[in-house]
Amino acid sequence: MPDIERYGPGEVATRFDPGDFILTHRHNPMAGLIAIAQKFRFKGPDAVYAHWSHCALIVDEGGALVEAESTGVTRSPISRYTDDEFHLVRLGSEFSAEGRTRAVNYTNAQVGQGFGYLEAFGAMIFLLSGLPLRLVRRHHQICSGLVTRALQKGGLLKGADPDLVLPADLAKIYGVRWVEEQAVPKGSPPREAGDAVTKP
Repeated sequence: MPDIERYGPGEVATRFDPGDFILTHRHNPMAGLIAIAQKFRFKGPDAVYAHWSHCALIVDEGGALVEAESTGVTRSPISRYTDDEFHLVRLGSEFSAEGRTRAVNYTNAQVGQGFGYLEAFGAMIFLLSGLPLRLVRRHHQICSGLVTRALQKGGLLKGADPDLVLPADLAKIYGVRWVEEQAVPKGSPPREAGDAVTKP
């Protein structure tokens, strides 16, 4: 089973396995639209997954990420998320060494591609209406489509449609829940960076 580790502002992970991925919440117009659209579908007990609006794949042991952003697919250091919260999804033995290599190789090869605005729009229409609208432009990616395709190259998520998967879908698949009140109550022991999030 995957292990989920939470890192809050100022907390830094010290060990990375290429092929794992992170989920986070970005603060930009596109991420805001994705988060709003996800809340229409992820309600009730599933509402804890709608918070996540961005994901990225870890591609080396130093924590480098490849992610699809509004400017396109780029390679970034994980330190760019030090000032925010992210959850690290450690896939463990579920993801073989060969599968991880295929996932990382695929993801690195996508660097330089454009952002999939059409794909994001189609995925949001699906969330709002249930209509599986696939608007795909070659050599363009959204963050969750990129991560989903990478994991599929490694043999995971075989039944998922990467054109329709959004960050909340990945969060639900791997049990990455967001609790609105993340602060530790007064008098509680201090929380260590990377403390695992307990699944229900």
